[in-house]
Amino acid sequence: MLEFAESLTLRPFGISQDHVDKLRGSGWSDEDVVEIVHITGLFNYLVRVADGLGVELPLNRGREDMTDQLPFHDDIVLKPFGTIA
Repeated sequence: MLEFAESLTLRPFGISQDHVDKLRGSGWSDEDVVEIVHITGLFNYLVRVADGLGVELPLNRGREDMTDQLPFHDDIVLKPFGTIA
């Protein structure tokens, strides 16, 4: 799902039925796919509006120290962006 959302963000013109079929094969329903597309599109829209208007968020918003408390913190494997074909 996240790889699909990344592809939709970086290369929306490249989304095909094959992408949807892969989501279905992973257990996502058609309703889920529609929701993923809507959420991804809305997020991208809001980011572009914020960037276009020059909105800047403060770097330290007080939550950075909380990441160590996440139960899955030690299991996180970082994925480089832009590697999906």
